[in-house]
Amino acid sequence: MADDLATQSQLSNPNKVDSTFLKKKRKSSEASESDSSTSLIDAVTLLGDNIRIVGLELSRSIASEMLIQKKSEMII
Repeated sequence: MADDLATQSQLSNPNKVDSTFLKKKRKSSEASESDSSTSLIDAVTLLGDNIRIVGLELSRSIASEMLIQKKSEMII
């Protein structure tokens, strides 16, 4: 019944804004922005960790390859 009155009020005056609706929409928007930013931060953190791990593995691989190359040069 209250919703019907609010709808009728808005229809009779289209320039009038329902403040309750705007507050709910604003809270919903703020919550989704917070969730989005948290998800983005988590994704970037995970990506950074993965890049660091790949970098360490690559460094080990290069060091290992250089060691093999030096030992093979000593044998020849």
